[in-house]
Amino acid sequence: MQSKNQRALAGLTVIEIGNGAASAYCGRLLADAGASVTAVTMVGDPPTIVREQTDAEQAFSAYLSADKFVSDAPLELEAIQRLCRVADLALIGEDSNFSAFDVNPKKATVDLTWFGRQGPYEAWKGSDLVIQALTAMPHLAGPVEGPPLHAGDRHATMIGGVTAYIAALAAMLAKPTRVTRRLELSILEANLVVSEMHIYYVEQDGAPIKRQGVNRFSPHGPLGIYPCKDGWVGITATTPDQWKSLCIVLGMEKEGTDEKLATRQLRFERLDEVEKAMINALSVGTAEQWAERGRSHRVPIVVVPDAAGILSHPIFAARESFANLFTRSGLFKVPRTPFGLIKTPTRKTLNAMDGELIAQPGPSAHASQGGPLQDDLPLSGLTVADFTMGWAGPLASRLLADLGAEVLKIEAGRYPDWWRGVNWTPEYVAAKQYENTKHYCALNRGKCGISLDLTSPAGKKLALALVAKADIVIENQAAGVMEKLGLGYADLVAVNASIVMTSMSAFGTGNAWSGTRAYGSTLEQGSGLPHFMGSPGTPPTMAHMAYGDPVGGLYGCASLLTALFHKRRTGEGEYVNISMVESMLQFTTPALLQYQADPAAPLRRGTRHSLFAPHGIYPCAGEDRWLAIAVESTEMFASLARVIGHTEWIGDAGFDLAECRRRRHDEIDAAISAWTKKQEPHQAAAILQQAGVAAAPALHTEEIVKNPHLIAAGFFIDLIREISGPQRQAGVAIMQNGKRLGAHTPAPLLGEHSWPVLERHIGLERAAYEALVNESVITFAPASLRSMAQKPDDQR
Repeated sequence: MQSKNQRALAGLTVIEIGNGAASAYCGRLLADAGASVTAVTMVGDPPTIVREQTDAEQAFSAYLSADKFVSDAPLELEAIQRLCRVADLALIGEDSNFSAFDVNPKKATVDLTWFGRQGPYEAWKGSDLVIQALTAMPHLAGPVEGPPLHAGDRHATMIGGVTAYIAALAAMLAKPTRVTRRLELSILEANLVVSEMHIYYVEQDGAPIKRQGVNRFSPHGPLGIYPCKDGWVGITATTPDQWKSLCIVLGMEKEGTDEKLATRQLRFERLDEVEKAMINALSVGTAEQWAERGRSHRVPIVVVPDAAGILSHPIFAARESFANLFTRSGLFKVPRTPFGLIKTPTRKTLNAMDGELIAQPGPSAHASQGGPLQDDLPLSGLTVADFTMGWAGPLASRLLADLGAEVLKIEAGRYPDWWRGVNWTPEYVAAKQYENTKHYCALNRGKCGISLDLTSPAGKKLALALVAKADIVIENQAAGVMEKLGLGYADLVAVNASIVMTSMSAFGTGNAWSGTRAYGSTLEQGSGLPHFMGSPGTPPTMAHMAYGDPVGGLYGCASLLTALFHKRRTGEGEYVNISMVESMLQFTTPALLQYQADPAAPLRRGTRHSLFAPHGIYPCAGEDRWLAIAVESTEMFASLARVIGHTEWIGDAGFDLAECRRRRHDEIDAAISAWTKKQEPHQAAAILQQAGVAAAPALHTEEIVKNPHLIAAGFFIDLIREISGPQRQAGVAIMQNGKRLGAHTPAPLLGEHSWPVLERHIGLERAAYEALVNESVITFAPASLRSMAQKPDDQR
């Protein structure tokens, strides 16, 4: 039996090569989970990722390097090659000049780049702002008149890093080969998970999505952040029942009985009026009081904590959501890796003071076991029992399908995936509109669809029989639902002692806030992240309508692969108790370090950056057209000055250093805007990138599927599905041996694969199957009596 505190990735050896925050964050996750990570740079690469010698910046660098063996000087190629020959994995940074083909670790390389190895953007300069602009995420956030708002520093690189972690673990779980498996990952493509829902809504509705203002996302109302007597609360009330319950909680009887406010669309049309009444009601109580009342009435209301509130949060304390980071300049608290592993927890203490380099790499010991490398998918042979619905859970299981796993999606006519629709009228069902929702189709490609009524003894028995043959179970139901169905972890272990079960809920299971009703918006609000976005004088500002969903899906997938690695090594299964709010909490790390280093420092800067200048989103020619620019060096600033016709700035001491430019940001911004207002954003970005300046058009959602770079890179998956027809879907950001991964079978119709799956996996006979169909244990259409009021509250 393994020790409870043994790390999941014990025995895994990793060489992290080169420079880049995304690769360093991937290495951070690997080290936290127990891998031995050695970070090196090659002669000629930048020696550090510290961008300026500030306490906060050095603390973040210490966070990324904690518990790694860290090189104190660049190495020659031959020395790095010797290190890699005895390692399992080589991880190559996005800002490195290193070639992945120069090393041959025993199992795999993971090669990160900003934009991939082919396409018009291949040689572009990348940054968090540039990546976000190309996902169209900023376009939907901020004031109607602009500028659009970026989510914040390090978000894009962290998403790239956790996606690289998924690629790395998939490679470690793949069949052994005689040659090194080569995986590549584009940070831009990894970040497009945040855009998927909007892409499919544009396709579904046939109309572009416009920016509606701070904390406003059409057609949802109310969905935002509101002041209380003390503090702020995040509220999302979209269904008729939630709206009525919210009005009861707030004492808004008049609004609760107004039929002209019955739907979210009607409320959005009168949102000024609705929010004024809400703010008036909220003013008599504290954020904590309103959140408690929301939980008691099953309404998605959460406290939106500021930096101090995050660090003292009672549920974060109960779940030990923070680790202690020991650095040479002191002790900091940082969000812990949010994998929720019960048997093999991630580190609670991070040491950034004692890293050292293995001075003399050992002799070559390249593995010779395994067969030749073919086109096998990394997770082929893995079976997943998938009880997820909505966005976050299905994204996690779709990533498994994209990487080669067999995913058995289990739903039922009485309770189908809520992304199939909301209007369960006889007419809706008869027209099979539940098979037409584009977001459902995209999030469930590559899966086998099984219909089982889990509330019936026969349906539960069949589900347990499938679990008995599975490697993994994943679910994102509201906390407690699986236990009520007799499908909790204890029930699953009884039929499969080594099962890995991953539960994804807002605040995790087993604590005072586990019953919190949540959407992706609730997860962002509850993490406190909005306190670090937007401009001074505005409310805490949300970056996305449902940011927590795609982010939670990525960390959910990473968590279960981590537990699976431990199972493959030891034979032990594990319960994975994920809090998706903690996944969002990762993005607060830079701001929390800044707050602890200097509590008086501003944490909200609009589109400006704490270090870089100029940095922002600038108006271009045309209606609501914008250009993102991120100048990260004096050399880059000189190139910008030449392009916009201000060569007098070059060599001027008043512009030479970033600190100087930050003081003159208004002056520089005015000059940049004077130039950009005359430019088309795509052409302007190309001109600046040609000059070596990190820039990109701030895309609108509808432009993503037409983006020439993504098309040239082969990112999209075009599928034709019965009933719903053709659809262009976002692909997976991971390539293997030069080929794009990703499942190419369309999402299942309800119950489409029930018979072949049950016959193949549990040996069900045809006569027994027909009896189950006749008894409505297996169905192929939703029950027509299900009403809108019965739509589940938890939309993740």
